[in-house]
Amino acid sequence: MYFPLLRGKQYELIALKELSTIVPNDLFKPIIEPVRKNLKQLEVAVKLLNKNKIIPIIIVNSEIGELKGNTNNFINNLYNIKGISFMPCIKYIDDIQEFDRLNGIINGEKASYVESGVTKELVSRLKVFSINIIPEGSPNIVLQQLSNIVLMDDPFKKKKRNADYPSNSYFSDLHVRYSGVHNSVIGFGDFNIAGSDYAESGGPAYVVTIHVSYLDSNEFDAMSVRHFSSVDDGTPSNPSGKFQQALEKLVLHDQNFPKF
Repeated sequence: MYFPLLRGKQYELIALKELSTIVPNDLFKPIIEPVRKNLKQLEVAVKLLNKNKIIPIIIVNSEIGELKGNTNNFINNLYNIKGISFMPCIKYIDDIQEFDRLNGIINGEKASYVESGVTKELVSRLKVFSINIIPEGSPNIVLQQLSNIVLMDDPFKKKKRNADYPSNSYFSDLHVRYSGVHNSVIGFGDFNIAGSDYAESGGPAYVVTIHVSYLDSNEFDAMSVRHFSSVDDGTPSNPSGKFQQALEKLVLHDQNFPKF
């Protein structure tokens, strides 16, 4: 199963709502890391996911965006939303006491998310969680001690400038090999083409690039990314025209390679 991790910004939530109508619910379980104090857009997204029989995982102690230092208020507000179903997730952020505190107040089924490496101190604590989201490449001894593991990766090679993207780049093969890593692994996840670094918005775009992921049959169905970029005119002006340039390149490529 695929566990994409998306931040709870407007367009990410829109993407989740659209995906929920086309991706089978037994293949897709999104992880949402909220970033806004106003939970209305999150509520709407979760209700549509639920309508399509998808129960998302929601990180309850996000430390990015507007929620930094607001964990208790966020949890109260989240649990006061009526008519939504979700699995709460506690993110380990280098504070074992805070992790234990949240584990003590969040009842029922819950997930854990360890962004960095799993330590001996953490392993025994993670055994009580219904799902454990840990880094891809975690030691086998960790995999042996935990159950219901999701391997999280961050494979997108983000560039400082859109002009720096090549026409094609390798992304990941985790989707074809996760089930063979260990019998405790139930799924895989990533940050898609947004990457794990969080930013409220991008800077001025001298070049507009459209990223399209695809399965490469020549690479044993590993996933790669095609990058369709506009012309670099040395200025951040005319973003809509640059988007059209990039889109025309995508359309032309699709016409030339209809199986893409």
